[in-house]
Amino acid sequence: MTLRGPNLRLEGTTFGPRTIPAWREAVAPFWDVEIRKEDTPDFRGRSEVYHLGNAIIGLTAASGLRNERSRGLVARMGVDHVAAQLRMEGRATIRAAGEEAPIGPGDVALLDLAQALSLDSTDYRAITVIIPRGLFPEGGAGLGEAHGTVLRASDPFGALVGDHLRSLGRNVPHFTPAEARVAAQATACLLSAAAGKATEAGTTGRVFERAPVLLAIRGHIDAEIGSAELSVEQICRRFGVSRSALYRLFAPLGGVVEYIRRRRLARAYRDLADGSGQAARVSEIAYRYGYGSPASFTAAFRAEFDVSPADVRAAARGASPERRSPPDGTEEGWDGFYDWVMTLDA
Repeated sequence: MTLRGPNLRLEGTTFGPRTIPAWREAVAPFWDVEIRKEDTPDFRGRSEVYHLGNAIIGLTAASGLRNERSRGLVARMGVDHVAAQLRMEGRATIRAAGEEAPIGPGDVALLDLAQALSLDSTDYRAITVIIPRGLFPEGGAGLGEAHGTVLRASDPFGALVGDHLRSLGRNVPHFTPAEARVAAQATACLLSAAAGKATEAGTTGRVFERAPVLLAIRGHIDAEIGSAELSVEQICRRFGVSRSALYRLFAPLGGVVEYIRRRRLARAYRDLADGSGQAARVSEIAYRYGYGSPASFTAAFRAEFDVSPADVRAAARGASPERRSPPDGTEEGWDGFYDWVMTLDA
């Protein structure tokens, strides 16, 4: 891939409702956007995005809004990268992994895009970098555990990360393709170290030591997610670990059983949302992912995504498949942004 940028630009040159649909379309791979009714007439947003080949960086400013990555959106879009956002101006509250934290100017939020979160923002300006897991020394496992952590501008290391992202934002328009890839790799290394520090494991190395095993098991779970043989016992035999060790590995992710349950439901959601016209019936998908009956599957699915499997299946009928071909550098507009995200190469 070659450097493409500035490639996608959204300029909110007019106020009000005409800007809001364009903004929602632009951020659709990542966020469901909610804007207060009283703020609608004055809303405006601006975003400029650069493709670095193995990363994406966005320079964004917008009026106050709420961004949410619901479990349904995570499952539907299939984006499994990690990210960091530097808040240049404005304040926000982030809610992730059952915790809440304020974000102020100069702070950096670490985000795992395979997990749910929400951001309530005032008027703001931010720099966001999106990096595929494979680019990180540990495959992004540390960032998975640090999801929702805020690196403070008042902390020396947090200030270092913020300074790096500012420099990246200033210089990205001038990088050659080779320089862009090196810059993305350096950013991944720095964020990996920040994640280790944030989880208080950077000095002991616990995250780094266990990351290869954790990543291998997660890959195995994804590969075998539709198998009736997939279980805690099968994983222990396959990887030669004890049950207690396996539970400790997955504790930051809510436990191994909960992780498998969520991955099965996420895969079921994507199967139901298949717009090719070949998607299976709800009952078939229920049995495919280990549920004893369509009723029990429907109850679990609704509890997870707040929508029924039948509704997702019905909405997908008649839809065309989502495009996944690599971007070709042409003027394709924001409808090609999802392709950019999904075709990042590590």
